[in-house]
Amino acid sequence: MRARISILSALLLLAVVGLSPGQEAPTQDTPKPPEPLFVRVTVYPTVSLSRYDYNNDIDLFEIRVYVELRRGSQEGHAVADARVSALSENLEYQTDHYEKRIILGKDSLPEELEVEIAAKNRPVMRERFPLPSWLVLTDPQPAVFEAGKDLPIHWQFSRFTAPVDILAYDFKTGKEFFRRDHVEETSSIVPAGKVPASTIVRIYIIQSWFYKRFLGGMDYARGSEINIIPWSQVFIRTKAPAQGSSS
Repeated sequence: MRARISILSALLLLAVVGLSPGQEAPTQDTPKPPEPLFVRVTVYPTVSLSRYDYNNDIDLFEIRVYVELRRGSQEGHAVADARVSALSENLEYQTDHYEKRIILGKDSLPEELEVEIAAKNRPVMRERFPLPSWLVLTDPQPAVFEAGKDLPIHWQFSRFTAPVDILAYDFKTGKEFFRRDHVEETSSIVPAGKVPASTIVRIYIIQSWFYKRFLGGMDYARGSEINIIPWSQVFIRTKAPAQGSSS
């Protein structure tokens, strides 16, 4: 009986005293948080009026989404094996970024967008943000235009207005013949003398400044951001002035 008491006392003493100094129990390593990702999301709400030469009654409304993912910082290696989606559409990896053109119905344009990023060994990242506005060219419409006349350009915003940059160029030669920056009105005119004849003209307008939102938190590397840039375009064919018209 005395032997049992001695053994029990020794066990209790060992439990109370524990390990002596210098014999600390090894601590378990806590898992390191995943390396932050540099994320740049660029969204172009895009309106392309129907081409002069085909589908003349169909305007194209789409969202063009580009997502850049890099490890650790903006200078880090690109992440090529993530799953990136927007509006339930998976983006495709191209060289060093993900991209997708998402076709939309004219009467169902979204006012917000959610981008989901699922990279290996890290929680899924989701960002939902508003689309402040859609920019739509309303004039000229796709058509054959007679050179030698002023060419009016009109546009409108679906919600909030902003200055725009206007550019027109000869689509066959690539030569720019008209440009205006930071136009605060909703119309402009290309003088008759600048409009090239017998060619295809591309006109596009793009918001002069874009909406930007920086992304914060442990998941995002410094400088991560969302950019939204509305724009619109149209193609027209020009023909030579009718006889007797001034150029």
